[in-house]
Amino acid sequence: MDWKLDYGELTKDKDFVDNCENLKENLIEIQKVLDQLLPLKEQYDKLTLPAQIELDLFLAFTLNSLNWIHLRIQGIDPTKHPIKDELQRVKAVMLKWQEVKDKEKRPTVDIEAAKRFVRSGLYDPYKSVAKPQNKKIKFKDAEDV
Repeated sequence: MDWKLDYGELTKDKDFVDNCENLKENLIEIQKVLDQLLPLKEQYDKLTLPAQIELDLFLAFTLNSLNWIHLRIQGIDPTKHPIKDELQRVKAVMLKWQEVKDKEKRPTVDIEAAKRFVRSGLYDPYKSVAKPQNKKIKFKDAEDV
C-alpha cells in the first residue's frame, strides 16, 4: 500500500503535515499488528479459552477504535455516533475479564484448616476439661422420703 500523501497547498502548514504524518505512522503500526494477528484465525480454535477471549477483546477494541478515528477524519462527531456505545460496551467487557483473571490469582481458603483454627480458638482452658460421664442418676422414690 502506498502511504505517500500529497498535501498540495497545505504543505506549508507545518502543524497539519506533522499531524497527518503522525497519524499515518500510527496507522502503519496498527496495520503491522493486525497483519500479525489476523493469520491467527486459522489457529484460533487451537488457542486456549483465555487467549481466545483476549484476542477477541483486542480485535474488537482495535477495530472500533479505528472506526472512531475514521469518523473523526471524516468530520463526524463520534460521541453522537453508536460507535461510542460499542466502545463503552467493549471496555466494560474488558474490565469484567480483568476481574475474572484477578479472581484466579486470589488465595484460596483451606476449609479444613480454617475449621481447625476456629475449633482451637474456641477452646477455653479455664473451663472444666473433664467430660461428663454417663452415670445413671437414681431418684429417691416417694416412699423413701
